[in-house]
Amino acid sequence: MPQCSNCGERMSRNDETTKLTEYVCARCHRTEIVRKPAYRVTASATADSAAVADDD
Repeated sequence: MPQCSNCGERMSRNDETTKLTEYVCARCHRTEIVRKPAYRVTASATADSAAVADDD
């Protein structure tokens, strides 16, 4: 766990998602968000690249 840059106390993990981790300080309530270097995107097709049937 990181140390709070404001008061020096140890921060605790408040929330975690696939993209980021949020830490909060119990003493001064400072919030720090740390983005993860890489995360996996599960959606591989968008509406623009989806195949459309041709009814000719």
